[in-house]
Amino acid sequence: MPDLAVDSARLASLYAVGIFAAFAAAAGAAHVVLSVVASRRRQADDHSLAASVLTTLKGPLALLLVTLGMLLAFQALASSTDSALSWLADYREWALRAWLVSVALIASYLATHVLESVSIWYLENVAARTASDIDDRIMAQVRRFVPLVMYTVGVLLSLDLLGVSITPLIAGLGIAGIAVALALQPTLGNLFSGTYLAVEGELNEGDFVELEGGPSGFVVDVGWRSTKIRDRFNNMIMIPNSQLVDSILTNYYSYSKVMTVLVACGVSYESDLVRVEEVALEVAAQVRDDLEEAVDEFDPIIRFTAFGDSNIDFVVVMQAADRAASFAVRHETIKRLHTRFNQEGIEINYPVRRLVFPEAEQGEALHP
Repeated sequence: MPDLAVDSARLASLYAVGIFAAFAAAAGAAHVVLSVVASRRRQADDHSLAASVLTTLKGPLALLLVTLGMLLAFQALASSTDSALSWLADYREWALRAWLVSVALIASYLATHVLESVSIWYLENVAARTASDIDDRIMAQVRRFVPLVMYTVGVLLSLDLLGVSITPLIAGLGIAGIAVALALQPTLGNLFSGTYLAVEGELNEGDFVELEGGPSGFVVDVGWRSTKIRDRFNNMIMIPNSQLVDSILTNYYSYSKVMTVLVACGVSYESDLVRVEEVALEVAAQVRDDLEEAVDEFDPIIRFTAFGDSNIDFVVVMQAADRAASFAVRHETIKRLHTRFNQEGIEINYPVRRLVFPEAEQGEALHP
């Protein structure tokens, strides 16, 4: 009988080893097959999504087969009628739970890395071809939260499989989450505001923006907490995203970088307004044709606006390529208008006041 017991234990062990070896071989074969298929897919198409997913899948799949082989091998040993192995029967349920926990963790790892591979493929092959960078910003936010969510779900499932009640834990996490949310309310407000700015797509790197009653400058980066802008003094200013969302923000580059330039001026009441309009239009047209910063397709406009205290006021309407170019266009227009008006004898008055004294004889007026 002892020989039979030894033979029975040996056969059970050999059977268990055979099961594990078969699954280990299957895991190795699956790893090799997926590697070969992924390599061929990549050779056929450098940007193949299937190749990326298969490359990510081969490791977890092989590990899953190995752990399944270990479970079945243990179950085979625990099912043996040999007295030397009978003690293993008490751990069959725990072995199954341990394998299910490993499956939950492997599934969390696999889901996280598959989604990561998909997001990288999307950024390189789809988002890179779009004119807007909204896709890049949304994906950046998604890639931050997906691992946290997946691994949290995996850990909770693992605890539930081990017999730990997760209901009180979820309730505790909910209460703790509320407390953390209240404590981090400003940070979370900036986070959601940054996500809103990214989805809205109205604020991009390189845009010239101005806050109501606040700073102005070129957008350097739109982060998850703050937005960095570079002002005209070349200083870096960090503005919390919540403040950007709650403030009136002017984006001078939204939809188009082209800016309308208004050059205000005035001429004396004795001037010939028809001639003033002709001269101003000629000067504006010359500025448009000579300056690269001016928009060639826009024809300048002259509009008289008011009877001022000393002059008849008017504006010259032009267009510049962008915000920075508008300063050059306005500068050159003012300079050339002044020179040309002097040549034409068109007077731009200084501020003048006429004082009339009641005691002056026969309404005689005194001029300063």
